[in-house]
Amino acid sequence: MKNKSSSSFRSSGSKSHGRRPAPNSRPSGPRSPTGSKTSNSPRFDGSQRQASANAIPKSWRQIAGTHAILEALKVNTKSIKVAYVQANWKSSAELRDLVDKLNDLKIKFEEKSEMQLGEFCRSHQGALVFSDLNLTFDYNKSDWIDNSIILALDGVEDTHNLGAILRTSWLMNVSGLIIPEDRAVGMTATVHKVASGGAEHVPVCRINQFQTPFDQLKKAGFWVYGLSHKAKQTIYDIKLHEKVVWVLGAEDKGLRTTTEKACDELVSIPQISAEASYNVSVAAALAVGETRRQMNLKR
Repeated sequence: MKNKSSSSFRSSGSKSHGRRPAPNSRPSGPRSPTGSKTSNSPRFDGSQRQASANAIPKSWRQIAGTHAILEALKVNTKSIKVAYVQANWKSSAELRDLVDKLNDLKIKFEEKSEMQLGEFCRSHQGALVFSDLNLTFDYNKSDWIDNSIILALDGVEDTHNLGAILRTSWLMNVSGLIIPEDRAVGMTATVHKVASGGAEHVPVCRINQFQTPFDQLKKAGFWVYGLSHKAKQTIYDIKLHEKVVWVLGAEDKGLRTTTEKACDELVSIPQISAEASYNVSVAAALAVGETRRQMNLKR
């Protein structure tokens, strides 16, 4: 959402922070005096790197980070098809524990160099697993219960923001996320790492036009609130409905005009400075937290 507003979101460097490199790109690192990149990790040529990437179906989720992997092993064990662990895993207590868990579950793993793991996720924490299970959010279901919450993210591009929102959504029992297919971050390895297990619990629907899912959800009794600087009331001024969709805009542009028109009501988050703005993941937590507070009071 736009700056100078009570509910706008702008994260510094949001368009590049946290993104994983393209499959054939090299992670950034120190350069030698001649300009070539240097690394202490074992080297492997481009054909090996391409073969490694091609061996994994594009439809499989890439899950990085020890906490995220452990949650995937706990709740979606059978979906784990491939596991990579950094070659020096014996030197890390966390990785030793992870290997013990893999062995207990009889899941074979391959040792990879830090550079090889970095081809998928720079901040991999020494491990990476691949799951063939994709949790898909079904907005067409008819058996919604009261006190249901759904989030729609209108063009969030930062991996850390999406990961943090997934983590909050899991802990706040959000039913699902709706995000665009284009010009928005998807379910990358870094998103899984930041979500710390949230991606194993919160289903996601990817669709460019929000009008269709919003229409379906409204028929099911949901009220769609958009966080916008155009709002005259704050989240603390209104009495929220029993079924809620919160719509949050991109880090730099806010809600699209078409998305604003699809909302039932625009709401803001109060702040003392009109020049600053909330991070989109913080705004999501504030909105969902107030929603849960009001829902609990009704019980």
